[in-house]
Order: sequence, then structure tokens, then C-alpha cells
Amino acid sequence: MDKKKILQIVLPSIVIGIICIVGGIKLHDWYIWHAPAYNSNEKQVLLSSKIDKLTDEQKNAFWEYAHAVAHSEFKVDDENVANEDIEDESLLVEKSNKKHKYDISYVCKVKTSDTTIKCSSKFTLETHSSLKDDEFKYSNFFH
Repeated sequence: MDKKKILQIVLPSIVIGIICIVGGIKLHDWYIWHAPAYNSNEKQVLLSSKIDKLTDEQKNAFWEYAHAVAHSEFKVDDENVANEDIEDESLLVEKSNKKHKYDISYVCKVKTSDTTIKCSSKFTLETHSSLKDDEFKYSNFFH
């Protein structure tokens, strides 16, 4: 075979290989960060003490959302409470029967300079299809 035929075979193979690698990386990134059942109207538990249907990245994202809501609602940024004074107890993530919404139950202990308070909260979380995005809305908060 001459060099021209080899080049005609090798060059397209390299291009196809690069496209497959880049596409695979994008698909993997989408899979690990995609909000589970995002467009579903079916209620289902995604994370509890007995059920775990989330990737590690998805689980960490929901914990971060719960922390952010707790910081906001419990006024954790007060000078009496530091971030390391919050101890996680439990997290329940349930896909609600509305598209793009999740019902979250979060329990933690907040230590102040003179006492420890157990905080239990529930709220509805609305996020984008990618949990990698830091933007979210929450509503129906109560504790």
C-alpha cells in the first residue's frame, strides 16, 4: 500500500476515535450530574436510609443543596455558629409528582457556643436538569 491509501485510512480513524472519546466523556458527565427522574411526574424515593438510587455526585449535590437551605433558614452564618458546627444526621430525597421538583427532608445538629439544637426541615427543591449547576429554588420550607 502506498502512503496516500494509508493516510486515507488512518486519518479518518483518528478523527472518529477523538469524536468517540469526547462524546463518551460528555455522556458520562451528563449521566453522573443529571437530576434523576427530572421530567417525571411519578413520585419515588431516590435517597433514604434504605434506598440509594443516586450517583455519588448526585448525592453530594443534594447534600450541598440541603446545607445551603439550612444555612439560609437557620441563620447559620451567625457568629455563634461556624460551618463545622453543623453535624449531618439524615437526608431524604424524593422525586415529587411535579416535574423538576424534589421533596427534601434534612436533619442536622447545630452546635452553638452554649447548646446543641437538632434541626429537622422539609422543603421542595427546584433545580436544573444538571445538578452541577449551583442555581436552585426552594419553597415550602418548614421545620
